Amino acid sequence: MKFVNNSAIFAWFGINIPFPERVRLIRDAGFDATALWWEEDHPAGRAWRDRAVECVREGGLDIDHLHAPYRRCNQLWSANADERAASVEEHAGWVKDCARHGVPFLVMHPTLGADPPAVSLTGLGSFRRIADAAEEFGVVVALENMRANAHLEAVLSAIDSKHLGLCFDVSHDRLWNEKPLQLVEQWGHRVVTTHICDTDGRRDRHWLPGDGVADIRGAIDMLVERGYAGATVLEVVPARRDCAPAEFLAEARRRLVSMIENGPVAAQSAVV
Repeated sequence: MKFVNNSAIFAWFGINIPFPERVRLIRDAGFDATALWWEEDHPAGRAWRDRAVECVREGGLDIDHLHAPYRRCNQLWSANADERAASVEEHAGWVKDCARHGVPFLVMHPTLGADPPAVSLTGLGSFRRIADAAEEFGVVVALENMRANAHLEAVLSAIDSKHLGLCFDVSHDRLWNEKPLQLVEQWGHRVVTTHICDTDGRRDRHWLPGDGVADIRGAIDMLVERGYAGATVLEVVPARRDCAPAEFLAEARRRLVSMIENGPVAAQSAVV
């Protein structure tokens, strides 16, 4: 499967070491790319975010996507017009950041929590304006599947735009979808990037592939059948926080490649 050649892992992988060291270790483990949390609350603000992008590129890695902050995403569905407008403006600003840095995708959450505001025409209008901004700046906004798939599917159904797609999270799908992989069956043609991690079926653990019950290989096979050729992006952290980061990353890369090439894979290392 050709897209294993564009393997990626989030720049934050659960071990607190300096950012340039993280980039070097990701590259040395054999990954081609990374993804960045777009931390608006970082003490250094935009200066830190800009420097993080430079550091990744200088370190020889591509950036698959920026992940937008999500604490206020439910405001996109708010009954209050001012709240909706503020959230749209915020997300449009992150779209512009992608364009400014040459990053193709902005991943965002369409909802937060188990009880977001109801699907509404005004809420759909918020996403239409974000999609318009993405088209203007040549970026694709990828909505991540969360708890409330009704909102996600409403947006994808209402807005048929090549600038609005789906980020498929395998763990979220296993946890919160009554029929895992049904989302890929229906919307696999809109998937532009991925979040790959395993789960025990109870919580969003961010485990390495092979440590839980998620059908990661099945998801990958189905995505490929529907034409997906993008990156496999690991969103994982070690179960043991005292493990050596280089060993964890090497095991993460091994598990990912083995999962894609050979099917389900078991742990061969005690470092995770």
